[in-house]
Amino acid sequence: MGGGGAQSSGYAPDVYWSEDYSGRLGIQVSTGDTPMMMLADLPLYVTGVNCYDLFNQSVNSSMNTSVMEAAVAELLEQEVPVVRFNCNIYHASELKYYFEQKDRFFANLKKLAELCDEAHILLVPSVFWQIATLPGYYEEELKAWGDKESRTYAFMLAYTAEVVNLLKDHKCIAAWEFGNEFNLAADIAIAGYPDIPASAIGVAMKGFADVVKSIDTHGRLISSGHSVMRNAQWHLANERNWTVDSFSQYVEMTGIMTPDPMRGMSEHIYEEQRSFSDRGTLDRKGQIAASMECAKALGKVFYVGEFTGTADAAADVVKGHYDTYFDLGVQMSLIWNYAYYGNVEHSFKAGTREGNIAFSYMRDLNRRFFEATSNK
Repeated sequence: MGGGGAQSSGYAPDVYWSEDYSGRLGIQVSTGDTPMMMLADLPLYVTGVNCYDLFNQSVNSSMNTSVMEAAVAELLEQEVPVVRFNCNIYHASELKYYFEQKDRFFANLKKLAELCDEAHILLVPSVFWQIATLPGYYEEELKAWGDKESRTYAFMLAYTAEVVNLLKDHKCIAAWEFGNEFNLAADIAIAGYPDIPASAIGVAMKGFADVVKSIDTHGRLISSGHSVMRNAQWHLANERNWTVDSFSQYVEMTGIMTPDPMRGMSEHIYEEQRSFSDRGTLDRKGQIAASMECAKALGKVFYVGEFTGTADAAADVVKGHYDTYFDLGVQMSLIWNYAYYGNVEHSFKAGTREGNIAFSYMRDLNRRFFEATSNK
């Protein structure tokens, strides 16, 4: 499976990475009443990892890629089939490396794609990880993301175009993700945070998706990168209070912040309880089922962009996530977070108890997906 396992006539990753595959690149979205994630014209069911710093750990004064190369080799050894990563930097101060060493910046990103092509590892680049980075660099308000005349918005369009043009013909690119958990910053000025309305996030998401769609002729999945919507996301946007939303209000807010042509509905599932005013408080399985119902109502596909990792939870909790994703048919899930040195917050590394748990459960779920879908 991940890393080029045994060939099969019916398991999507194996068919996709076979030498004779010549179809469309990346994850596609099927038509029909219930959209599905497709790879190599087959339904995709896969679990992998986040590796937040897979690329951006090479963005510094030396622009050295040795750790990136070692991390890819370790991901291959652990049979990881898909990885989500930060396809930019984190702090506004780090943008200097992009402007001062742009050739090496993009050479490193290109090298990552080449390594993953060779290793048969799918990538989900999350293009704008931190919501404050660009407004901070340009000394603009956070809501500049939704202002088409702002420097933040202009850089967003330009950088998106550069990344997509650079990577679009690499087989390893599975999907394009806007950023990381932008929804959590929406409409919480009442709690003392910078003001950015959900509608502004929707404007940025649509601008990003339009650029990607215009350049990537392969038609890959475009997704949000959101966490789970806040329990009060609609009420914060419309009434400036923390009243718990109904399910239909949750669907409405998800649609605003996941606008077409963006078809990927991401959520990050940790151990916080999820509640609706008309459905009560849901357990993990109920929460995931509601999310999948929401995605279907919006004509989108659902995946878990992050979920509780072994750095913060007992093994049985982690296993509970994997079992839930298998039982409900979640098509893609990515545990938080593998780091080569284990130095990213709440991370695990290979060769440790936590890493062994995460990687073994990951391989087990992919084996179950393989057995359930191959040769059918």
